[in-house]
Amino acid sequence: MKKTLLLLFIVMISTFSVNAQLTESFDATTFPPAGWTTVIVSVGDGSASGIPGDVWDRVTTSTENPSPTVNPHSGAGMARYDCYEFDPTSKADLITPVMDFTGGLKRVTFWMYRSATYSDQDSLTVYVNTAASGTGATFLGKIIRFGGSAPAVPAVGWYQYFYDIPASFNGASNYIIFRGTGEFGLSILIDDVVVANQPSCRPPSAITGSNYNYAAGTATFAWTAPVAPPVGYEWALNATGTAPATGTTVAGNTVSVTGITTGVTNYLFVRTNCGAGDFSAWDSLAFAALPCATIVAPVNGATNVPQSQVFSWNAVAGANGYSFYLGPSAGSEVNIGSLAGTSTPITNLTPVTTYSWYIVPRIGTAAAINSCTSNSFTTGAEGNTPANNTCAGAIAITSANIAANPVAGTTIGATLTLVANSCAGAVGSADDDVWFQFNTSSLAPTGTLTIAPAAPGGISDIVAQVYAAASCGSLGTAVTCADATDAANAEVIDLSTLSPNTHYYMRVYSFAGTAASRGAFTIVASAGNTLPVRLATFSARRSNGVNILNWSTQEELSTSRFIIERSNDARNFVSIGQVAATGNSNTIRNYTFTDIHPAKGNNYYRLRTVDKDNSSKLSVIRSIRNEGIADITLYPNPVKNQLSLSIDADKATDGHLS
Repeated sequence: MKKTLLLLFIVMISTFSVNAQLTESFDATTFPPAGWTTVIVSVGDGSASGIPGDVWDRVTTSTENPSPTVNPHSGAGMARYDCYEFDPTSKADLITPVMDFTGGLKRVTFWMYRSATYSDQDSLTVYVNTAASGTGATFLGKIIRFGGSAPAVPAVGWYQYFYDIPASFNGASNYIIFRGTGEFGLSILIDDVVVANQPSCRPPSAITGSNYNYAAGTATFAWTAPVAPPVGYEWALNATGTAPATGTTVAGNTVSVTGITTGVTNYLFVRTNCGAGDFSAWDSLAFAALPCATIVAPVNGATNVPQSQVFSWNAVAGANGYSFYLGPSAGSEVNIGSLAGTSTPITNLTPVTTYSWYIVPRIGTAAAINSCTSNSFTTGAEGNTPANNTCAGAIAITSANIAANPVAGTTIGATLTLVANSCAGAVGSADDDVWFQFNTSSLAPTGTLTIAPAAPGGISDIVAQVYAAASCGSLGTAVTCADATDAANAEVIDLSTLSPNTHYYMRVYSFAGTAASRGAFTIVASAGNTLPVRLATFSARRSNGVNILNWSTQEELSTSRFIIERSNDARNFVSIGQVAATGNSNTIRNYTFTDIHPAKGNNYYRLRTVDKDNSSKLSVIRSIRNEGIADITLYPNPVKNQLSLSIDADKATDGHLS
């Protein structure tokens, strides 16, 4: 049976309990509460199933990164999905007891804590099912923890949400499923869960504003009517954000409003009048009462605009942010980001193309509702300096390009023709690239391509990405890349990881999008030596306060050792230990290394495999986020008269001292 996808509403109302099927505030110390269950759905690379840090639990307080300390919405406890990973495959379910929905349509209401930091997609997804399982469940809605994501919230704190259960769930066996998903690894906190009958009078939804006149303080508002035909509506306007007791009556779902307070955030409230004194909850729209921004550059109608362009506009009094809209024509612009300043560089614009753009001022998360005039411009033709700025001009690399006959290249004057992708765990802010091509049928199968900056003043912080494709029109995603160094250092592409007799394109660019990072370089093809090792696996996980690295090799030839390197930014690595290699082997060999003193926060790891002739190769990077680890120091040793204990931790947690 086809299920209906329900819309999310955010409301600031008291939790209702009339005909409640379930009321749970997680105040009792036993967790999960009676009848509730928790299930680990999946774990990422950094955890093992069942260990603390990937499960739902109960807490009385939670110290968020970087702040503040969060207390329950009410009572003594709250439910938390606790995850430390940068991995969206980390998921766990919190499932309600069985509920009987035969007594009418139901609604689930709960409170969730939203933050203002880290926009990575830690989220809570809500499902309903006739079984205590997420398998086959019907999606009700998803809330991203970051307060700037939809539905956006004006400040850090607790917010109440509800979802109406589809009418098809009308039997005696039903469950609500709260699924926590980690990506940055912050806690998902919920409290005061209620499942009860849906109200008889439904609020309107999807309030929009238009025809705003800043000078007159007037605008037109419209909204979507609820399913049941109402008698009418009431509306109210204020600049406090507090829902009114009553409002002005209107028959239809549009209203012309006067008295808008300029320069601040205004709130339009609308509720449904169902007759006989029965009103719905208020729905509201927060909007910034601000004029449009005046465009500075590029000016309206500009031609031959460069592919890399700094867009700018005049500041609007009262605004503390701006939304940038860009698209191929008026009416098709999309919001490509919110900015605090009055200018932003945009790269990788398509040559000989007309664009439309405009700026909407904001006050916090509230945007202006005025229809700002679009401005158009047309980009110039693609430059031909350097000639290999585009894939179509890719320069060939052959086995003849040894150290005495390198391929010369430069990114000076180049633009970005393909968006930068992640390599070695980082993306960068590239604004240039140039292209090369080669075929593994003519290059040594165990060789390398070394991209080295010219001295002096060569390219800085090289990134090289390789695509397996017969033509520029079929690039797809990169099959390998190199970004193991920074500054004026070389990068190496290992040809042994590529398929034989295959055509490849390689693009080279600077990690940083600055003119100073551009420059000349050379590419040298080398027959190389047989690689010291072929890695089969490499993983990292956190367990009992330490980080454990495991890896295995399929084959080793004259391999000396593995050097374990760690970084807190995925860019600058230091050696923290080494493990001796088997040396020579053609069977699976397993290795492990324990970092007993990991850094708090982000830990990035890579292996440097060293051959007996001291040549080396770097592995891929694995990461673990160690928020919450405590450093404990006892002194003096030996103790005399008094023992001192020092604890340094990222977050508050319970512990035991013996």
